[in-house]
Amino acid sequence: MSEARRMHPAATIFNFIAMIKDVLIPAVIGSFALIRNIDAASWVWVLVILGLLLVMIGSSFLSWYRFTYRIEGEELRIESGIFIRKKRYISKNRIQSIDLTAGVIHRIFGLVKVEVQTAGSDNSAEAGLKAVSRKEGEVLREALKRDKAEVADETGESSGIEEPKAIAQRTIGLKRLLLAATTSGGIGVFLSLFAVVGSQINQIIPDGFFMNVYNWAIHLSIVILLFFVLLVCVGVWLMAIAGTLLRYSFFTIRKYKEELFITRGLLEKKQVTVPLNRIQGIRIQENIFRQPLGYAAVYAEVAGGALDKNDDFSIALFPLLKRTEIKSFVQEYLPGFQIEDKWGHLPTRSARRFILRSIIPVVVIAAPILYFFPFYSWMALIIIAAAAVLGYLRFRDAGFIINEKQLSFRSRMLNRETIVVDRKRIQSLSASDHWFQRRKSLQTVYFSIASHSGVGKSFLVKDMENKDAEAIRNWYSFHSN
Repeated sequence: MSEARRMHPAATIFNFIAMIKDVLIPAVIGSFALIRNIDAASWVWVLVILGLLLVMIGSSFLSWYRFTYRIEGEELRIESGIFIRKKRYISKNRIQSIDLTAGVIHRIFGLVKVEVQTAGSDNSAEAGLKAVSRKEGEVLREALKRDKAEVADETGESSGIEEPKAIAQRTIGLKRLLLAATTSGGIGVFLSLFAVVGSQINQIIPDGFFMNVYNWAIHLSIVILLFFVLLVCVGVWLMAIAGTLLRYSFFTIRKYKEELFITRGLLEKKQVTVPLNRIQGIRIQENIFRQPLGYAAVYAEVAGGALDKNDDFSIALFPLLKRTEIKSFVQEYLPGFQIEDKWGHLPTRSARRFILRSIIPVVVIAAPILYFFPFYSWMALIIIAAAAVLGYLRFRDAGFIINEKQLSFRSRMLNRETIVVDRKRIQSLSASDHWFQRRKSLQTVYFSIASHSGVGKSFLVKDMENKDAEAIRNWYSFHSN
C-alpha cells in the first residue's frame, strides 16, 4: 500500500450529496427572500440552477480525483484539495480505531466508508475514506492495526493476514430486538428533531397560522385535546421504534485479545472497533420502561476512538440485557470491571431535599396555570404528585460502592444510571457542600473521567453522608498513585 491510491469513483456521489447538504440547500434557504424580490424569467432561474449543478458535479469529480491515500512506513498519508493541496500524516501509534460503515448507496456498489479515529479526535473522524471496496477497507484496517502486516497489492492478491479468532461473541435475537425497540424511550430524540425542523419551516409558514391553530384548539374540549396529544405521542413512539430497529438490527459484539468489535445496522451497516485500553468506565442505563421489566442497556465510556452522537459520546456494548445477565456479560467481555450489588445508600434526611428539588420547578410552572385556569387545577395537582414520586425514586436509587480498585455511582434523573470506573481512570474527584447541606451534614461527591477530544465527563451523587463522602475522598487521595 505504499503507492498512492484513489477511492472508488462512487465517492463522487458522496461528494455531490455533501455539497447539496452543505452548500446548495443553505444557499437556497438563505436567499429565499431575495429570490422572491427579483423579477426574472423562469428560464433564467433554470439556467442558474443548472449552472450550479454543473459546477458542483465538476467539483465533486475533481475532489475525488485529487484525493489519494497510502500507507508508508508507520503512517497513513492522505493528500487532498483541488487547488490547494492538503497533506495529512497519521501515525499508526495514534490510531485508536478504524471503523467501517456501509450505507444504502455503499451497499449497492459493495463499498464501505472507512473512518480513522485517534485519541485526540472528537466526534468526527481524524481521517475518512468515503468509498472503498469492502475488501480494500478490511485490508486497510488490518494494515493500520498491525505494524508488520503484509497487505494485498493493487492486483488484489491475498494479504497474508490471518483473521484472528474471536474469544467471545454475542448477537441480539429478534425477540430481544423488538423488546429493545418498544422500550427504547427514544421519544425525546424525535421531539428535538421536530423542534429543529419547526424552527426552520417557521420562516415559510403564513402569518397568523399559529394564531388560527390556537383559536381552533381552545374551542375544543379537554378530551379531544388529550386525544390529539395521545395520537402525537403514539406516532413519535412508533418512529422511535423504527429508529431503534434500523440502528440495532443484526447487532453483534465480538471480543478479541485487545479490542471489542461491534457490528450493527439495517440500512446503514456500521462496524465499530473499541480498544479495551481506552474504556474508561461501564454505564448501565435502565429507563422507566425497561426497569420494571428487569432490563437495561450497557454502554462503554471511551476516551477518544469512535463515538456515537446518539449515545451521548458512549458506545452501546449491548442494547438490551436482563439485569441478571449483566454481571456475567461484563465478566466475559470486560473482565477488568466488576458489577456488585452491595450499595451504600443515602441517609433518610436526604429524602426531603430530593423531593423538594423535584416539585419546586413544577410548582413554579404550574402556579400561573392554576391562577388563569383554575378549572384544570386537578391536573396540576397530579403532576406535582408525580414529581414528588420521582423525587423519592431519585433518593431511593442514589447510591455508591467502593472497593479496592473500583468506584460505582448510581443516580437517576428520569432514567436510572449506574457508572462503574476503575480508580486509575478517574481524572479528578471532589466533594462540595453549600449552606443547606452543611446544616444537615451532607455533601455532593462527583468525579470526572476522560471522554472525547480531551473533554471530561462527570458523574455525581448528591446529599451523601459526610462520613461516606470523606471515605470516598480518602479512598481516591491515598491510592490515586
